[in-house]
Amino acid sequence: MSTPYYIPDSNVPLPPADAEVITTACDYCIVACGYKVFRWPVKGGKEGGAAAEDNAFGEDFPVQALGPWVAPNQHNIVLHEGEPHHVVIIPDKDTEFVNTDGDSSLRGGCIAQKCYNPETPTRDRLKSPMMRIYGILQPVPWDFALDIAAEMAKYVIKKHGHNAYGVKTFSYQYIENTYAITKYALRSINTANFTFHDTPSDVSSTPGFRDAGFDNFGPAYEDWMNAETLLICGTDPYETKTILFTQWIMKGIQNGQKAIFMVPRKTAGVAYAEQNGGLWLDVTPGTDLLVVNAIARIIVENGWQDKEWIEKWVNDKWGASSGFGQGTRNTPWQWRTTWGKFQTKGFDDWAKWLLSQDEFKLEAGAEVSGVDAAKIQLAAEMMAKPKGDGSRPKTSIMIEKGFYWSNNTGNTQAISALGITVGAGGRPGQVIGRAGGHQRGGVRGGGYPRNKSPMKLPGRRRRALDTDTWTMAGHTRMAHVIGTTWIQSMLGSQQMSARFHELTRGNPHQIQSINREKILETLKARVDSGGMVLVNQDIYLVDPIGNQFADIIFPAATWGEEDFLRANGERRIRLYQKFYDAPGEAKPDWWIIAQLAKRMGFEGFDWENANEVAEEAAKFTRGSRKDFKESLNKALISVL
Repeated sequence: MSTPYYIPDSNVPLPPADAEVITTACDYCIVACGYKVFRWPVKGGKEGGAAAEDNAFGEDFPVQALGPWVAPNQHNIVLHEGEPHHVVIIPDKDTEFVNTDGDSSLRGGCIAQKCYNPETPTRDRLKSPMMRIYGILQPVPWDFALDIAAEMAKYVIKKHGHNAYGVKTFSYQYIENTYAITKYALRSINTANFTFHDTPSDVSSTPGFRDAGFDNFGPAYEDWMNAETLLICGTDPYETKTILFTQWIMKGIQNGQKAIFMVPRKTAGVAYAEQNGGLWLDVTPGTDLLVVNAIARIIVENGWQDKEWIEKWVNDKWGASSGFGQGTRNTPWQWRTTWGKFQTKGFDDWAKWLLSQDEFKLEAGAEVSGVDAAKIQLAAEMMAKPKGDGSRPKTSIMIEKGFYWSNNTGNTQAISALGITVGAGGRPGQVIGRAGGHQRGGVRGGGYPRNKSPMKLPGRRRRALDTDTWTMAGHTRMAHVIGTTWIQSMLGSQQMSARFHELTRGNPHQIQSINREKILETLKARVDSGGMVLVNQDIYLVDPIGNQFADIIFPAATWGEEDFLRANGERRIRLYQKFYDAPGEAKPDWWIIAQLAKRMGFEGFDWENANEVAEEAAKFTRGSRKDFKESLNKALISVL
């Protein structure tokens, strides 16, 4: 069998003047740049011409530099209403927000290649439900796959308990999908055996921000640009959020902003910052906390802290005792079992503690971190030393996964304290927050049932169930994995992979019939013998969770194949309109969950379309950064 090599196009047609224009946004990074999709039928061979009146851009070709043009990677052929159509997907030159210059990253500029086309590498998209029969994944009808999954779910929950049904899912995906999934898992099934793709337990990855009262995505993009000093920890926005850097931060640097990067390697963004008066803190991985607190100690020792800000907005000992910065005891059971021992009694008490720790002295921090002491000193001065006129520098702090995934609690609490010290938080050009990874599509359809978790911290407070250790111990009898690889996204260990194999393919009870009752009998015998049934829901067959271990595969529809909503890194609600048919029988995740839930007897899943899911989800965004009722109404009007 020959390898189906892909030969890319060397030229591309221009959209004709009457091509349909659909609004969308890039779905890759947190920025969510605006895009336009130009669509017209292949049938008839119609193409746009070089004259302005003959193409959808209304421009004479060739155009001037940076004008509207189409690269081969921005063109594809898709099915729309069952018929082949051309699509050209380019940055929106008319956009008023986000990518205001109409530019794109390399990823976004090639996003048309993501669309399903059987003549391209996307040919291996999942197109129909599958079930592993005789050890081979074979296509089966939707009703058959859903019925088996629902019957097994009901059996597992009834015989082995709610926590025997585990859900591991994306948190970043579209609002319609995350709402449906969490409504199903947390409200309907009510299992504590639940978590998102990036953590073994349903917990915050930035606990220090929570303690201090900082919102992860409080800043607007113009705030990053308008800072006079910007400390960037654990990421290079140029490499990972290109438009945030080139159209916002870079403009700030060109206007005199001093960018300080704290990352282990010299990236392109670091090089640009250094060439323009910035600074690179070349930290050894895992020693960030020492550098952060060394900077804070220098500021405190010199009395450079923002005294007015601290006095007016930062809790004293009385405020801290009543619930940190977020209100009186607004989290499960009195915040933490370290109540009264963990928090300080205000800024002065924290400063006293900071100055008493020898490891935060400049020399100690420099020695362990590998960062030159002079550069740590300079960073403190750039961030907080008053100017000649007595004014303070407007300092902002940006963090991302390279910083907070290495030491969640310690690093995020240290950086929050530093942010408070320099007066960063909720002010134009003086902000603290995450740079972001994926766009923010998480809307919970139910609360986490912490009271059902068997895991506890010292004292009386229960902690969120660790789905990794719970599954490794054999307590998960049915796992529903949605849009994540689980093994690679967690420890990626051979031990975990081997355990998954033992619980699924390694169990003697394997499907060897196409008869519904025999399949159910086999799978029930497996879970009763200590094994596990695995359902995988994704757009591609991924290894090993789907390819090797899954018993049932549900094919999902994604970007461009359904109307979706989610928020970008500055809290803007972005609309992703459907512009082509999903491959084969693939369906959006919300639809799959709804069909499964109804078969299990759960009410409230009778949605007819994505708009109905979004309208219901809107109620659960009130007061949050994704409070989008008004935005939703406008978006739905534009779609209809």
